[in-house]
Amino acid sequence: MNNKGFVLVESIVTSVFVLGLFTFIIANILPLIANYDKEVYYDSIDSIYDAHLIRKMILKNPDQRIANLVSFPDGKDYYIFDSTDICIYLANSNYCKKLLSRDYLDVSKIILTNYTISDSFVASSKGFDRLTREYIENMQRYNNTGYTGDNKRIIVAFNDGRVTNIELMVDGIGGATC
Repeated sequence: MNNKGFVLVESIVTSVFVLGLFTFIIANILPLIANYDKEVYYDSIDSIYDAHLIRKMILKNPDQRIANLVSFPDGKDYYIFDSTDICIYLANSNYCKKLLSRDYLDVSKIILTNYTISDSFVASSKGFDRLTREYIENMQRYNNTGYTGDNKRIIVAFNDGRVTNIELMVDGIGGATC
C-alpha cells in the first residue's frame, strides 16, 4: 500500500478546491463592497435632498447675485467653493453659513460647473479626496441639448464622504428656474 502518495494527491486536490473557493468568494465580494460604497456615499436620498436645499438657497437670491455667481473666472468652466465660501455671493450669507455648517448639512465643498461636464474639469478633480474624485470621474455626462439658457450643475461633497450633484437651471440674464 502506498498511503503517502494517496495523502499527497488528496492534499493537492483539497488545496486546489479550497483555493478555487476562496478565489470565487473574493471575486464576488469585492464588487459587492464597491456597490455598497456607491449606494452609501453617491447620490443617496439624504444627500440629494441636502443639495436641493442648497439649490433653493441659491435660487432665492436676486438675479444679479445669481448672474455673478454663475460667471466663472479666468475662462474656466467650473469653480470650487470650500465649505461656506459660496456664502459671500449670496444675499443672506448668515443663513447660508448656518445651513452649510457642521451643525446642519456639514458641507465640505461645493463645486459649480457647467451642466455638461468637461474633460478639463474631470482632469482637475485629481486633487480631490478619493470619493469625490471617483464620483466626478464616473458620473454620467449630461448634455444640455434640451435646454436653453445658462445651465449649471452643483456638485456637493459632504464631510462624511457623501457626494451628489443637482442641476441649477439659470436663464440667460440671471433669472432662475428650479
